[in-house]
Amino acid sequence: MRNRFSIDRILILAVLLICLSACAGMDRSKQLDLLEMSLDDFRKSIRWGYFEQAASYVQIKNYAKPRRDPAYLKNIRITAYEYANKRLSEDQTLADVTALISYYDVNRGTVKDLVEHQIWWYDTASNRWLLDGDIPDFSADR
Repeated sequence: MRNRFSIDRILILAVLLICLSACAGMDRSKQLDLLEMSLDDFRKSIRWGYFEQAASYVQIKNYAKPRRDPAYLKNIRITAYEYANKRLSEDQTLADVTALISYYDVNRGTVKDLVEHQIWWYDTASNRWLLDGDIPDFSADR
């Protein structure tokens, strides 16, 4: 009878561990889906000139305010925006992303390409992915 009780207890613990692992896997999957949705929304916002909306994703990790005023972007037209590379940290709370951006500067009459290195982080308090940086800097000559 004692062995039976021990085996039952081990079996219950094993089932609980499997359930906890599955739940953690679902949370990770949801977190990755949120990253993809955030990256896509940010990309579309920049691509179509909704810079104020894109700025809503900008949050320096120490909670400082964004550095750039998106108003300076009124003369910038994005012609292409795509992600070339995405790497996640082991705990899947940081994403290292490389964006390739082509844009037209109306004031200069030039088309330029920009390789933007971005660090995204998962904020557990708001359940959102945020950009630890700023909206792309199109004013600098690169």
